[in-house]
Amino acid sequence: MSLFHRSSEGVEPTQAGLVFFRQARQALHIIDLAVANAAATSVGNAGRLTLGLYTSLASGQLRDALSDYRLAHPDIECDFVEAARSRLVEGLNSRSIDIAVLLGPADTNLGEALPLWREQIHVAMNDGHRLAQRSQVNWTDLIDETFLVSTEGAGPEAASLLAARQAEQGQMPCIRSHAVSRETIFSMVSMGFGISLMIDSGLGRRPPGVVAVPLMRDHQGAQVQFTAYRDPGNDNPPLRRFWSLLKTRYSVPTAGGVWAG
Repeated sequence: MSLFHRSSEGVEPTQAGLVFFRQARQALHIIDLAVANAAATSVGNAGRLTLGLYTSLASGQLRDALSDYRLAHPDIECDFVEAARSRLVEGLNSRSIDIAVLLGPADTNLGEALPLWREQIHVAMNDGHRLAQRSQVNWTDLIDETFLVSTEGAGPEAASLLAARQAEQGQMPCIRSHAVSRETIFSMVSMGFGISLMIDSGLGRRPPGVVAVPLMRDHQGAQVQFTAYRDPGNDNPPLRRFWSLLKTRYSVPTAGGVWAG
């Protein structure tokens, strides 16, 4: 195959040469892009980050952290997995999830832990509830109430917390678990089926007819601890960048904390 044609006027590409060089330039361009993309990924400026969570992104510091990360690294693709705690932990172990943000104090059995912010616990109730006009409530005010929890997300852990706290008062809480979303639980609250627990980041999701009254801070506290986890062997560069952002801007000193759903 002849790629060039020689004449008295010089060297010119043949028709076959024109086709070859056009496609060769395209191939070289693709290689250049591949090299650039690999370089960007290696330093965390491109690639994919998979985040596992079971709390709301309607507001709060997790939303702020993700917005900061997105602004700083617009070329990184972010995937989100919302699931129960056990599934998120399994995802970390299999590395199908890069980082999980869970509720509760740091547990090093789950992976490398980074203690983050705390959020206030609130009691969600119908606006006609007997406690709806209070500025705050105590656990003892809730002894005779029916608590609604979801079987999804953090619902099972919320049920455990309720049982433990009311056991301190010598009471067995009335807990109704439903295989529905958190949004449906709040709709049920608005209809007067019971009350539920929520945290600061979920306040923006309240439907009409639902008020949120803060829990009074006692010797056990009335806040929930957020903790980020990762597999220390996961060397995904976008993960390193997000972990660094959390550690620099959002981490807090390790301290005892109370869990809430």
